[in-house]
Amino acid sequence: MQVLDYSRSFVTFVTKGRGNNARLQVESQCAITAGGHSSNYLFFASCKSENTFAPKGLFHADNYDFCGIFSEEEYAIFRTKSTHHAGWKEQGRWADRFEAVHQHLVRAEGRVLSSPEEMVRASLDNIPLVGRVEIAGTEPGTKAVLEFPIKTMNANDLEMIYQVDTGPLPFPDFTLPVQRHIERLIPAYVAYNAPDFADFVLQQPLAVAGGPKSPTTANCFRCRPGPQ
Repeated sequence: MQVLDYSRSFVTFVTKGRGNNARLQVESQCAITAGGHSSNYLFFASCKSENTFAPKGLFHADNYDFCGIFSEEEYAIFRTKSTHHAGWKEQGRWADRFEAVHQHLVRAEGRVLSSPEEMVRASLDNIPLVGRVEIAGTEPGTKAVLEFPIKTMNANDLEMIYQVDTGPLPFPDFTLPVQRHIERLIPAYVAYNAPDFADFVLQQPLAVAGGPKSPTTANCFRCRPGPQ
């Protein structure tokens, strides 16, 4: 089977007027299938807000985390400050926002690890690991397949048990009433230690002790992972 080589896969957006070609490493991906059509969404690595190419003072004083998602036609950008704000998520057709978007995806052959023993041994042998989780949608024939490099793997070679804890990745919330799939994607982390479920924690605004909303996290869906 083939998986992405995430260390060599990038998405580059070109700003209007070609003032910047921003190359962003691919963190993970989500392929959504609905109505017989499939679209792939690439989640890119986060950075901090900056004054690009400035002579000094490169970081914004009121800084925020910057990450997002690109597909063949759509984009989403997440700007996460210490407290929630109206511009937390920007989304739409990337042709309306950027001059161009280029995908450079490198694939590699992978081998399915079918037992906890194999997963533990691969982890202890420092072999790169890639995980997949399949999520069923609320409508018949609708599903999402998430693929991601496993950055954190817990392994116990006495009991031969494992636990994946990794991210970020684009989680598709199929309960949301949306017009575009990009609108349902939320930054998330995944954990699982068995082949029949996965737990996710999502980044989303929540009210804290009656105060203003903050971009904190909340436990969410349990889904079934695919093979690693």
